[in-house]
Amino acid sequence: MHKLVKNHIFSLIAWILILIISVVALPDVTGLTREHSNISLPSDVQSEVAKSIQNDWGPKQKDTYQIAVVFNKQKGKLTADDKDAINETVSRLKDDQDQYGIKMVLGPDDNIATKKKLQSKDNTTWIMQLNVAKKHGPINDVESQLTKAVKTAGIRTYVTGADVLQNAFSNAIQEGIKKTEVITVIFIFIVLVIVFRSPIVPLISLLTVGVSFITSFAIVTNLVKYQNFPFSNFTQVFMIIVLFGIGTDYNILLYDKFKEDLGKGMGRYEAMNSALKVAGKTILYSGSSILIGFSALSLANFSIYQSAVGVAVGVAVLLIVLLTLNPFFMAVLGEKMFWPVKKFTGEHEDKLWHGISKGTLAHPIIYLIVLAVVVLPFGLMYTGHLNYDDTDEIDNSVPAKAGMLVVEDHFSKGMAEPSTLYIKSDHKLDNEADLRLIDQLTRQLQASDDVAFVTSVTQPYGESIDQLYVKNQLDTVNQGVDQARAGLGKLSNASKKLTAGASKLADGTSQLQSGTGKLADGASQLQSGTGRLQNGASQLQNGTGQLQGGASRLQNGTQQMTSGLNQLNSQLASGSAGIASAQKNTKAALEKSYKANLAKSIGSIPGLTQQQKMAAMQAAGAALEKSWAEASASMPDVSGQMGQLQSGVGRLATASGQLNNGAATLNGGIGQLNSSAGQLSSGIGQVNSSTGQLSSGIGQLNSSVGQLNSGAGKLAASTPKITAGVDQVNNGLGQGAAYLNGLASSSAADTFYIPQEFIKNDTFQTSIKNYLSPDKKSAMLMIVFKSNPSSLKATKKAQDLSLMAKKSFAGTRLKKATVAMGGESSNIADIKDIANRDFIRTAAIMLIGIGIALIFVTRSLLQPVYILGTLLIAYFCSLSITEWVVKATLGKTMLTWNTPFFGFIMLIALGVDYSIFLMTRYRELEGGSPSQRMLKACGIIGTVVVSAAIILGGTFAALIPSGIPTLIEVALAVIIGLLILVFIMPITLSAAVKLTYEGVHWRKNKRAKN
Repeated sequence: MHKLVKNHIFSLIAWILILIISVVALPDVTGLTREHSNISLPSDVQSEVAKSIQNDWGPKQKDTYQIAVVFNKQKGKLTADDKDAINETVSRLKDDQDQYGIKMVLGPDDNIATKKKLQSKDNTTWIMQLNVAKKHGPINDVESQLTKAVKTAGIRTYVTGADVLQNAFSNAIQEGIKKTEVITVIFIFIVLVIVFRSPIVPLISLLTVGVSFITSFAIVTNLVKYQNFPFSNFTQVFMIIVLFGIGTDYNILLYDKFKEDLGKGMGRYEAMNSALKVAGKTILYSGSSILIGFSALSLANFSIYQSAVGVAVGVAVLLIVLLTLNPFFMAVLGEKMFWPVKKFTGEHEDKLWHGISKGTLAHPIIYLIVLAVVVLPFGLMYTGHLNYDDTDEIDNSVPAKAGMLVVEDHFSKGMAEPSTLYIKSDHKLDNEADLRLIDQLTRQLQASDDVAFVTSVTQPYGESIDQLYVKNQLDTVNQGVDQARAGLGKLSNASKKLTAGASKLADGTSQLQSGTGKLADGASQLQSGTGRLQNGASQLQNGTGQLQGGASRLQNGTQQMTSGLNQLNSQLASGSAGIASAQKNTKAALEKSYKANLAKSIGSIPGLTQQQKMAAMQAAGAALEKSWAEASASMPDVSGQMGQLQSGVGRLATASGQLNNGAATLNGGIGQLNSSAGQLSSGIGQVNSSTGQLSSGIGQLNSSVGQLNSGAGKLAASTPKITAGVDQVNNGLGQGAAYLNGLASSSAADTFYIPQEFIKNDTFQTSIKNYLSPDKKSAMLMIVFKSNPSSLKATKKAQDLSLMAKKSFAGTRLKKATVAMGGESSNIADIKDIANRDFIRTAAIMLIGIGIALIFVTRSLLQPVYILGTLLIAYFCSLSITEWVVKATLGKTMLTWNTPFFGFIMLIALGVDYSIFLMTRYRELEGGSPSQRMLKACGIIGTVVVSAAIILGGTFAALIPSGIPTLIEVALAVIIGLLILVFIMPITLSAAVKLTYEGVHWRKNKRAKN
């Protein structure tokens, strides 16, 4: 066995082992792609700053997926039963939050704010917002779990949101890659069969390129997994396209040279060495330039641009595999590689390139002018407008996309992906001053164009709370002022009346003071009189006691008198003889009894002096003597009148009985009088004590009346001043009311003011919990745009609103606060800014790197300029034509935002291959002028370039069935660019060689024409 064969067998075994290890070591590509599908931006851009603030917010927002669940009634409006069913679903998720990794649930029927903002006005659609912890699982698993959990009878349900849509985009690309792989392999196999008319060459080519791809992709994915190597959704698909595309081109170049040398009669080993020496050198040159170009992307700042570095790893592995594994098949199979072909021909010229190059060499200036005239309009046609909406990459039938479209139909278009403005301060924000600044900003944002509504801590419902504005508060104050003025008017009138009353009061108090003086004197007299009255009452009580005794004795005397009269009446009946004796005895008895009783009666009367008693006794004795004398005078007639006397005595006896009864009654009455006199004596004692207190009180009253008199005088003097003061206050309030009314109708009345007690209100505390961070040092404002959040209008507005917020806080207590806009619009704005800046930077680095490589390959300073100029012409023309084709065929007015970049790196990196093919062959040719060598090189390489362009174009065409707009547009841009290169490369490079090395001999040409 030939020594070379043994060496290459070892190479084959080594690559088989490497392939097995690569397959075994290949990580979960799908999971890895999803994990790295999000575009990472520099930490200092505002969308990333916003994410940082959000992650510091607390467990409800830190490291969470923000998901929206859409409930939609396809036909008709939501019924009461439908709403109950939705609320049951929401309640079930709230009850099982741990099961689904939910950190926060906001139901459409939770409160006033959610009812206004999460329920469509047409009553067909409700939205539930969720925050799910990322550690709960990959977004794909979370979406699948929630999709099952939110199913509601009679309602269409969708799980959507930025993270879910990004996952759908990633899934769409993975599905597109599967289609691309199959189509690419089939296409390359068919093309190679056509080119080489052999089934073996295509199999060997696909095998070598396949080994390159699997090995390099295993290296890249493991670097991503363990070293955080740049990676994106596009890394895998571009590695497939580039490696299979240029790998097949390189194999064609190598196999074609090997076949050519076999046709010259060389043996397999000699032909193999010749092919490796000539074609292998060209492959190394071309591959190195591509390797440098893609490696330069590692210097990019933008993650998605950096992710293309994986292609550089693939190219490096590809070069090693092609130059070590292909020799094994060439050495072992030899001519059998091209079975069933048995006749091998040498080089043959391509008529297209030969004709174009010949015409250009003859008239370089004219061809360049014509070329400029043709390509210039295409360059000017390009608008540069790009679509940054990644949701356009997703088919409308995908549930996440369908849910987003439902939200756009029934809510504002920005409702599915709202923006969030974060404000981070070094102090707490739950105070009147900071809340006023936040509300002022909220209203400014709300008044901006394209803003549907804004919610914040001061406007949780997306609407101003009237009670928290000076205008509303002034209305309340003005009502109070009006009431106060009315009261002051009444007070003024009352004050005037008080002035008159005060004068009367002063006069009255003077009279009262005089009266109290007299009352004091009367009280003194009363106290003295009650003293005497008490003494008299005591004497009366003693006298009634004595009178009661006399009445008892009188009662006894009348009883004796009645008895005596009865005896007298008996004696009168005995005869007149005893009249005298009886008269005498009676007189003596009566006189004695009368005087005794009379003396006792008169003596018992209280308050009589002794002289008065004696005078009374004498008067009574004289009356008695007179009565008795008159009786004695009538005595002579006694006998005659005995009958009458007897009758009179009888009547007297009767009267004496009555007197006896009266005496008894008198005795009882005197007893009651005696008892009443005792009570009177006790009462007069109390009155005497009270009159002492009355006298003291009258003294105090007299003193108080004196003070009242003095105060009444002062009041009478002061009330005019009070009236004047009240009138002045009323006038002042009138002026103040006019000012307040004017203030209420001015723009200043729109100022926000929240009392401290309202901040502590339970309702407002709920708003604070929702819109302020747990430490109260950060605030967020949710902004919903009217337009699509991914549109140019919304992304521009997001930047403008962020700048507005910063200007709003300038010169205030929040001037040092960090202000950052988060959300899809802000993220796209940052992507646009970073992408544009990094595109120019990365393109410059790439062109410089490839230019340096070309200098070494061509050993010229001017030729790299010609080559790069040609590639740039092809790029700009292809971009312009692609934009027109996409609009005509796909109905899209803009290219996707990453199409220009990927189109550039693919077309420049791959197109430089053809330039190197041509210039390498140009330098290999010996003899003749530069024009002759260029013409021959174009004729020889034209076939290779056209074949390579067809294969590479067909490889990229395999991206079209993927259905991903970005991949379709990049494929179109590369295919169109390759087609342009096929026609303009022989013009530009031929003209460049002619003008550089030979110039234009105008005179010679003129003589030739003559």
